[in-house]
Amino acid sequence: MKTKPFDCVEMKRQIQERLLKEDAALSASQRRARADERIEADPILGPVWRSARPVPRAAVKPKPRG
Repeated sequence: MKTKPFDCVEMKRQIQERLLKEDAALSASQRRARADERIEADPILGPVWRSARPVPRAAVKPKPRG
């Protein structure tokens, strides 16, 4: 098997683990605010996020379980 110099799956796992550790002590609302900040600061996601129409949370109905 060919050895890859860069493993994107491993990189994703490491980043996700780091973010989970950073957010472990935050409340749900603090985690949401931090996620929003990260998205806004992202050079690719930020412009898309800012141009999207906001959807009021009350308008988003959870899917029934079962």
